[in-house]
Amino acid sequence: MPGADDRYTYPGSGGVLRNQFGLATEAELDEAMNDFATFNWAALLREPLPAKFDLAYLRHIHRTLLGQVVGDSQVGLWAGELRLNAAPMAAIGEGTAVPYGREEYMAAGLEDCFGSLSAKNQLVGLQAAEFFEELAEFWGYLTMIHPFRDGNTRSQTAFIDRLALNAGHPIAWAGIDVDLLRHYRLAAMSNSTPLANYLSEHVVDPVGGSGAAAEDHSRIALQMILDLISQDEPGGESGEG
Repeated sequence: MPGADDRYTYPGSGGVLRNQFGLATEAELDEAMNDFATFNWAALLREPLPAKFDLAYLRHIHRTLLGQVVGDSQVGLWAGELRLNAAPMAAIGEGTAVPYGREEYMAAGLEDCFGSLSAKNQLVGLQAAEFFEELAEFWGYLTMIHPFRDGNTRSQTAFIDRLALNAGHPIAWAGIDVDLLRHYRLAAMSNSTPLANYLSEHVVDPVGGSGAAAEDHSRIALQMILDLISQDEPGGESGEG
């Protein structure tokens, strides 16, 4: 299904994003984005966990993963920047399309989403069941907002991985089924309970596993991100990346 063109894409390309390499097909661009995300994810893992898990950190992750690929001199280097004047976008799941948040409501939505996370102390100090309930609600809300033109799945999954590690409930990505996670994550835009239940079944060690073990699972998270992207619908109208 071809995507919609907008200011971020090459005219008449069916939704291929302008990029710093002049790549003209979805396949070539996806490969480049995944290659750079792989390399830069390793760099992110060497960074200390942030003092705040806020919008600024999500933007930092997005910029770190994709800043060397997306954008060009015409549209600007927009990694880490909120989407603006983009084509309408929607999540595609089980034969239906669920529109992402409209741009005019994005600022208020992000303030609400991250304000709630801050008020709950970044979810630190919660028992596993409550933690995953709150995490799933946050992720569903953030998925609905869809703050970036592309790269949302990559950056959000990395953010969630770091957030869970910081809270003492690192996710065991090696046991996650990609299809199920994508289904539950999109469903969490309206009902976050199935996502919470699923994630709570995949924890490294909620009582306090070693930092080294948690970092190993964080490295596995990268492949999960790339697997998720490989199944996303391409393009502007249905783009889920």
